[in-house]
Amino acid sequence: MMRVRALVFVAAAVSAAFVLATPAVAGAAKVKELTAEEIVEKALSKGAVGFKQGTASIQMTLFTAKGDAKPRSLDIKAMRGADGMLRSMVRFSKPADVNGTSFLVVEKKNALPDQYVYVPKAKVVRRIAAGNASSSFFGSDFTYADLMPLPMSEKDKVAIERLPDGVLGGQPASDGKPEVKGQPVYVIAVTPKIEGSPYGKLIAHVHKDLLVPLKIEFFDAAKQPLKTLRVKKLQKVNGEQVPVEVEMKAENGSRTELVLEKVDPTATLSEADFTEEAMQR
Repeated sequence: MMRVRALVFVAAAVSAAFVLATPAVAGAAKVKELTAEEIVEKALSKGAVGFKQGTASIQMTLFTAKGDAKPRSLDIKAMRGADGMLRSMVRFSKPADVNGTSFLVVEKKNALPDQYVYVPKAKVVRRIAAGNASSSFFGSDFTYADLMPLPMSEKDKVAIERLPDGVLGGQPASDGKPEVKGQPVYVIAVTPKIEGSPYGKLIAHVHKDLLVPLKIEFFDAAKQPLKTLRVKKLQKVNGEQVPVEVEMKAENGSRTELVLEKVDPTATLSEADFTEEAMQR
């Protein structure tokens, strides 16, 4: 994907940050000083839904620039197969016009993952072509490209640079209120090296201890701000810190909020749950 490939390397951190929610590895960054490549690799190497295998319910709310809201409900299930490759499926349940619509991603070892969409009205499973990578994911501010993990074998398609470390959030003491310390982050710039990439640059702010992307800034081909992803809330689930509230906000004023609910990291799944046939059930 990416004209198409370059954008996915850190765009996959979007899915890592929520849809394929990246778990925390406390203290992992303290062992030694990490390179930019190591930070990105560790942030993208975690299991789906924050675990090797699991299911979750997600509430997605689409907001227009005027503030009009459109809620959607969906379920996600994911697992790593015997081959170690990630498989994930999203199925919408509400509202009625998207009920049963499914989205399947099957990771491949040394190639871009396969992506499929099933729309009940059409009664056909459609493979998402590379040319549609930058299309909106069901009307949201995410794209199909944002939800496609990139194999590490493709990392030569992007330039990765570690910028000076930073701090996200925080607030100085004022009016009797105590100081709120910000979160220390690694700051990583990723620049596609492929002509025609829909993203000209991405800047990821990755929590130093948890190795969770807390903020990702997306820039267009002209290096102008396009949209920003922020993790608004982390929550410990089965011993792991998982992003449970995420917002993607576009420069045009629209935004998409995602809230993770009912996580089950012990769900029994098999590879048969991640097929074209399973999408239609």
